[in-house]
Amino acid sequence: MYDDILFATDGSDAAATALDHAITAADAHGATLHVLSVADERLALAADDTEATREELRERAQTAVDEAADAASGAGVHVETAVRNGVPFREILAYAEAEDVGLVVVGTHGREGREKRVNMGSTAERVVNQAERPVLVVR
Repeated sequence: MYDDILFATDGSDAAATALDHAITAADAHGATLHVLSVADERLALAADDTEATREELRERAQTAVDEAADAASGAGVHVETAVRNGVPFREILAYAEAEDVGLVVVGTHGREGREKRVNMGSTAERVVNQAERPVLVVR
């Protein structure tokens, strides 16, 4: 049913829980699991908009992607990875469209502390409301 599944991660505990579901779905369907993390440009702007802040956000996104990809590969699932800069829900939707994925998997309650206050609205909610393909939201 699904040839390509997108798992969007921010490296949070909620994303780790969603990853288990994404791996299970990809394995069950013999699908490629696309692992995507977005370095949220709004956080850099809210902080101080320095190159060091942007680099830190990108490194965190890359770490989240690498950890998820390692877990999926360890489970025998074919993985493709990507890190993008931008507004997370927009980048998730754009990636899903560009790669023509059949299912998007996201977790809820990802961000914490300062990042949660800065992030206007729920990424998962916006993905669900605007996606033109099935979305699995894991609490």
